[in-house]
Amino acid sequence: MSKFFKIFAIAAIAMLSAVSCKKDDSCRVSFPVAGAFVNDWGESATVTFNAINVKNISVTSVTGGWSAEVDLASRTVTVTAPESEDAEGAALTSNITLSATSPKGGSAGAVLVAYIVDATVDLSADGAQSNCYVVTQPNMKYRFNAKVKGETSETLATSSIGILWQSESDLIRYLNLDADGYANFYMGYAEDEDGNETTGITDGNALIAAYDNAGNILWSWHVWSAGKDPRTDGVATYSNGVTFMARNLGAIANPNGSTDTDTIHDGYGLYYQWGRKDPFLRPEYYDCARNADETVYDVDGGYVYVSYEASTAETGTVEYTVKHPTTFITSNSENDCDWLYGTRNDTLWGTGGEKSLYDPCPKGWRVPAKNDFAVLDIAEAEDNMNLDEAKKLYGWQLTDIGSGQKYFYPGSGYRSYFDGILSNMNYKDEYPYTPMPWVGYYWTNAAGSATATKANAMFFDLNTSRAVINAFNATSDQYRANAMQIRCVKVR
Repeated sequence: MSKFFKIFAIAAIAMLSAVSCKKDDSCRVSFPVAGAFVNDWGESATVTFNAINVKNISVTSVTGGWSAEVDLASRTVTVTAPESEDAEGAALTSNITLSATSPKGGSAGAVLVAYIVDATVDLSADGAQSNCYVVTQPNMKYRFNAKVKGETSETLATSSIGILWQSESDLIRYLNLDADGYANFYMGYAEDEDGNETTGITDGNALIAAYDNAGNILWSWHVWSAGKDPRTDGVATYSNGVTFMARNLGAIANPNGSTDTDTIHDGYGLYYQWGRKDPFLRPEYYDCARNADETVYDVDGGYVYVSYEASTAETGTVEYTVKHPTTFITSNSENDCDWLYGTRNDTLWGTGGEKSLYDPCPKGWRVPAKNDFAVLDIAEAEDNMNLDEAKKLYGWQLTDIGSGQKYFYPGSGYRSYFDGILSNMNYKDEYPYTPMPWVGYYWTNAAGSATATKANAMFFDLNTSRAVINAFNATSDQYRANAMQIRCVKVR
């Protein structure tokens, strides 16, 4: 949307509960959902509004060649798009202003924004429900079943839904729960640096939660917005027959060895504690400066922060993490550095090629199995790369030893089990001790091989403190409370 329209829309949303009334005769008009959607020119949509102490109400302004009728008795507004794009003043969007008066002359107003969307897409249609939904097209109304858990048929007593966090303040708009138990939301167009609309969608991530009637979180879903669909863009089948995404789960893109700092940052995916379905944030900066988390927002544009809890008998359970998806569960050696307290669970992400209830990948994809990375290694050419040049890449071109093909994996590090701080730093031995993020940790769904208290991950390292002394291990043991990257593979 244009910069002007964006400012206008934000102001309109702020007006939803705004009141301008006489002190002795208050009145109010507001929209539970401030967006109305139709799928084509000439179509109509009806939305409800709330009215308190309102005697008369009228439509005082309609833009974009649309028309609107308000009915106080039914508390509804019906908006109709122009007959065609050639109609006088026709626009894809409209701002409809309502003005109301009370019995004694008090006044109130509210604004509704109407859109002609390209389509309404049911992300969960035909059994496609998942813990992660990928959206790729702008100007769409999306929906998914908010009364089922993950890819199962297990139902939820969902009473309401809300945005826990989103990477842009207006990434997801007009989120609401309909009478059928579906979450509905709108995805608009991305903007360029000057605030003008582009033809693409805004890249980013969001976490949506379902609540019961007491306000407790029942489940949550990751929405992954990507202009290029990660399920098709650059995917490759390695020589072991396993098909991998070309980017990390939640990443905007794969930097593919670029030295551009913005592109490097785009390659950082989201971070997952082993066995948990919900993600933790990327770093704010490509070089992980100040250990700052990515800035994310709630539905009102306020900042959202990750919380931390130590693993205890109360907090270190699957049930607790489902109810607290944004809480990082820390641990220590006394608990074997697992976020679970007490008994281990080796099947939280399934086993082998099976997909579990808590798998965080989109439908048709899963967390890699233990040996899925075994075909990769560091080739001699990369191992002998000039150190100064290698450090600029922030990752590795790992070679498929069966085919000779190279696949880039960002060195996105991990979040420490101890305090949740991003840890992927090697430091120069001499002053200034410049941190160089270069270590890669990628989860599999398998338990550790050396000890039952750990889990399995692919690991690589360019050791920037001791020249070229590199490491690669396709099946290393790592602490389960660490939060690491995931590179999803296709379910076979």
